[in-house]
Amino acid sequence: MSEEMFSRIRTQNTIKGSRIVKLLAYLVLIYCCLMAIITVAASVYFYDRNMYGADAQNFYKQMIYPLVLQDRRDILSDLWNGREAEAEERYARSNLSFAYHDENGELRAGNYAFDDASRYFCYVFDDYYYSGQGPEADRSLYLYVRRDLSYGDKYFEAFEDATGIYPHRNKMPVLAGVHIVLALGLIYFLLCAAGHVNGHEDICESIVGKVPVEILTAVFAMGIYLGYDAVISCADGEITSWLKLILAALAVGVVWCMAFCSELAIRSKTGTMFKYSIIRYILLGIYIWADKSWGVIRKIPLVFKTMLVLGVISVIELIVLLLCGNAKVLVFWGIEKIILFPICIFIAFICKKLLWGTEALAEGRLSYKVNTVNMFGDFKEHGENLNRISDGIAKAVDERIKSEHLKTELISNVSHDIKTPLTSIINYADLIGHEPTENPKIQEYAEVLLRQSKRLKKLLDDLLEASKATTGTLECNFVPCEIGVLLTQACGEYEKRFEECNLELILNKPEEEMMILADGRHMWRAFDNLLNNICKYSQEYSRVYLSLQHVNNHVEIIFRNMSRYALNVSAEELQERFVRGDKSRHMEGNGLGLSITRSLVELQNGSMEVLIDGDLFKVILRFEIYRGE
Repeated sequence: MSEEMFSRIRTQNTIKGSRIVKLLAYLVLIYCCLMAIITVAASVYFYDRNMYGADAQNFYKQMIYPLVLQDRRDILSDLWNGREAEAEERYARSNLSFAYHDENGELRAGNYAFDDASRYFCYVFDDYYYSGQGPEADRSLYLYVRRDLSYGDKYFEAFEDATGIYPHRNKMPVLAGVHIVLALGLIYFLLCAAGHVNGHEDICESIVGKVPVEILTAVFAMGIYLGYDAVISCADGEITSWLKLILAALAVGVVWCMAFCSELAIRSKTGTMFKYSIIRYILLGIYIWADKSWGVIRKIPLVFKTMLVLGVISVIELIVLLLCGNAKVLVFWGIEKIILFPICIFIAFICKKLLWGTEALAEGRLSYKVNTVNMFGDFKEHGENLNRISDGIAKAVDERIKSEHLKTELISNVSHDIKTPLTSIINYADLIGHEPTENPKIQEYAEVLLRQSKRLKKLLDDLLEASKATTGTLECNFVPCEIGVLLTQACGEYEKRFEECNLELILNKPEEEMMILADGRHMWRAFDNLLNNICKYSQEYSRVYLSLQHVNNHVEIIFRNMSRYALNVSAEELQERFVRGDKSRHMEGNGLGLSITRSLVELQNGSMEVLIDGDLFKVILRFEIYRGE
């Protein structure tokens, strides 16, 4: 058997997922819960009646006390209804005898023979009395239980039970604790096993998994109530049948409660506790309604909102004044509203004009001016400040644009001025390197001079291009481009260089065409910068992944490679000018590649995102798909 198959079987067949184990756990839990209830009740009863230190006779006397109470109730019922003869006949062949005081206060024996009191356990109840007896009359009822238990009735059975319990009475608290611990352990196991089914790796929902938790809780509570009501209704006078009925109800109650708790455990594990909740639906509906209402309110103009608020407040005030019934106050209220309404609406209109001014500034419309003719006080001052701000911002923007253009022009002029002598240096260094000479050092010096001159020329070109791309002075000829073809051509150009750098290039792109609106020259330059960086900074004998994918309404071009050097710099910082991932400067480069690429991409209405995860370097280019005219 393979390791994978063994792992699958081990995953699918567990103790928690076995239905037979769960069924046995339920049965044992019912037994433990019933035994725990019985032993706890017995322990409390023994403690309350001081039965732990009692001898066997007194222990038996306390054990049969509930039976005596039950017979006491029946005897009192007979005596109060004039059925003394029936009571004497019913207990004629019973281990219980009774005596009582009649309505004249005389002690009557009932079925009790006053021969030897030591032969009986005596129970005295002094709350028995006849109607019409005076307060000085003796009102006691005497119940006697034979010690020799001559008849095989319930007292005899109770004696046998007491005889079996008496030697183990001190073990009751221990048994109660053991059964409680076992019950808690089984409950914990069943809650952990809830939702686990052999053959399924995930938690399985029950048949009531989609029933709202509120309805489930209501059904559970209703079941508990109906069960309690059924026990009360079905119970008769026999204490034995009463106890049996209670124990049966407790067994059903344990299963009912455990099923409810298991369902809650399953929902907690699957995260669906409130997924189908009625309260959740109500709150979600309120939220959606409030969101839509707020959206509608936001679209209402400020002036109308002011009128609406004032109208609501006025109606509330009017209702209060009508309830008060003061006509003079109503007159003053009407005058106040006539004066207040126009003033508030006029102020709201002024605030709306100021709001339009701030929105224009936020949108970059610096030529917009707030009309302050009808404004007054602080409103007019605020409007004039907004106009001055727009003037100041416009002036600062103009100066910044002028400065950028001057900077670009300076860089362009200096670059052209440097390129002329630099071109001569490159040409003459090349000629010197090809001249025959007996001194090998001259050729070596010429090669160094030629290499460094070309590097300087490359730096000047990059600097000039970065400056133009940043200021937007580069010309951009937008045409529909099939981005997959451009990416394939770029990979073909770098295929040999990737082999020289011991890099494996993996290109993933769909068969479908993906058109974007871009400038082919600038797009090629962006690909060239990124692929050149990959060749220079990738770890040898690693893979380079280039992916092209369609996401929503955009095309994503993803470059992934493993860095040769530790990337102790943030992604944002890497995109700045003259910042390199190689801090030790082992490789040639000027740190302008990513900055130029980002400017070129943004110039073509795209976006570039750089992500760093350990040594993984990832660049994502996004462009909107071109659908045609």
